[in-house]
Amino acid sequence: MAKHYCGHAGCRTLIPLTQHYCDRHKHEENSRRYFHRKHSGGKYEAFYQSTAWTKLARQYKVAHVLCERCLSRGTIRKADICDHIIPIKTDWNKRLDWNNLQSLCQYCHNEKSEIEVAERKNK
Repeated sequence: MAKHYCGHAGCRTLIPLTQHYCDRHKHEENSRRYFHRKHSGGKYEAFYQSTAWTKLARQYKVAHVLCERCLSRGTIRKADICDHIIPIKTDWNKRLDWNNLQSLCQYCHNEKSEIEVAERKNK
């Protein structure tokens, strides 16, 4: 059966594809759903659902099929996500800039996102 990493940033537990979190982090599933319901909408969500972003992200992932962070660490892993190096919440003008994109696996994306959220809270 195919497996993937738990959705909790930093957790390396392999779980079935039908689950989002391991047993240890299962409690986060409900809080995460609440977070997305509470904070969904706005120009950021609309952008990520736009045709322009969908096409650009697909093209970038085709050109960069491996996780760029893992590669820099000497590991080869398939990329799952096309990510902005500088978040669009920081610089909206770089949202469609090819040079502001990177391909990341789910683990590296979660790790990066957790750091960004912590930095925004500290400001």
